[in-house]
Amino acid sequence: MSERKISPKSLKNLHQSNKEANQLTKESIETALLFLLENKDLKQISVSELVRKAGVSRNAFYRNYKSKEEILENYYERTSSNLKKKWYRLQAKVQKDGVQQSFADFIQQQKHRAEQSKALSNVSQWIREKTKRGS
Repeated sequence: MSERKISPKSLKNLHQSNKEANQLTKESIETALLFLLENKDLKQISVSELVRKAGVSRNAFYRNYKSKEEILENYYERTSSNLKKKWYRLQAKVQKDGVQQSFADFIQQQKHRAEQSKALSNVSQWIREKTKRGS
């Protein structure tokens, strides 16, 4: 049997395809968790229920995450980073246009948006509980 060689271009395409599939798996799991958090606390959601809702295997879950909490930690980090970016853009606009909005006003506006989402409310509750335990 002859050895089959794969071209560098094919390997690059395969790598890109695997990367995209892995990203899609992560997004599916995260979206499913946020959806389930609309009606349940994190403690009430099993990994089995989560992967079933996400349409992925338990192996896919554990290949990407150690726990449900890790999903929320990643989500929190990304959301915090996005809020910082929004804040910096707002500050640049304030300096350019002279628009006045305090940090407290900005946070209040973001908090109001988050309160409108049950999932974000559950994430916020998880963060508060984690913060209390860590103190």
